[in-house]
Amino acid sequence: MSTMLVAEDLSAVGGISLSSALPVLTAMQYDVAALPTSLLSTHTSGYGTPAVVDLSTWLPQVFAHWTRAQLHFDQALIGYVGSVALCQQITTYLEQQTLSLLVVDPVLGDLGQLYQGFDQDYVAAMRQLIQQADVILPNTTEAALLTGAPYQVTPDLEVILPALQAQLKTGAHAVITDVQRADQIGCAWLDEAGHVQYCGARRLPGHYNGTGDTLAAVIAGLLGRGYPLAPTLARANQWLNMAVAETIAQNRTDDRQGVALGDLLQAILALN
Repeated sequence: MSTMLVAEDLSAVGGISLSSALPVLTAMQYDVAALPTSLLSTHTSGYGTPAVVDLSTWLPQVFAHWTRAQLHFDQALIGYVGSVALCQQITTYLEQQTLSLLVVDPVLGDLGQLYQGFDQDYVAAMRQLIQQADVILPNTTEAALLTGAPYQVTPDLEVILPALQAQLKTGAHAVITDVQRADQIGCAWLDEAGHVQYCGARRLPGHYNGTGDTLAAVIAGLLGRGYPLAPTLARANQWLNMAVAETIAQNRTDDRQGVALGDLLQAILALN
């Protein structure tokens, strides 16, 4: 069984980030090492200001212990980090690992804006982290921030994807995860010949917390099991669409919770 390190925030209530990645990757038969980069009483959308525990002094102790214990990981998924110091600590630790796959979801912002508390120093720290990645999964806002390009709801993929690729190591892939085309939303990337590729699924109504986290976990899990990039992205978009459709069908009275995972997990188990 492969071991995957997953580093991102953990919200006690909300069903996103680590809360969604853990069941997805466990269903994919990974031995998951869960590394919360911060602890929150809830996620930050709709619940008011959460109680937050800063783990910047704990993470170096974790890495030191793991090094003494001679722990090694096969793959890693890095999501929300939260501070320049934590980005640097994770970057340093990953440099000491021999990973077959590193997927980074460079969480910086959305809708053309940095998330509250982030600045250009944090963007610079994320640029350093993604240099080690095999695959990065920015949204359109994060793609603009990482490249310094003006934010566009519909970016020029022929320009921004090569600019992202230029920041990565040879053979790595930049995948923009929320590209809209007609009635679809999906992923865009460059193939080996440098041509823009796209796969998506029908855009469903509403806004759902944790969709990006769930998508990143599915992509990392499939890639780690040896699936090629294009089929991975196609399947991941189909499964995410399935999860959103299940969420809509539940007619929830509280829309702050992350997407429903029941049907998605059943699809993963059927694939196994």
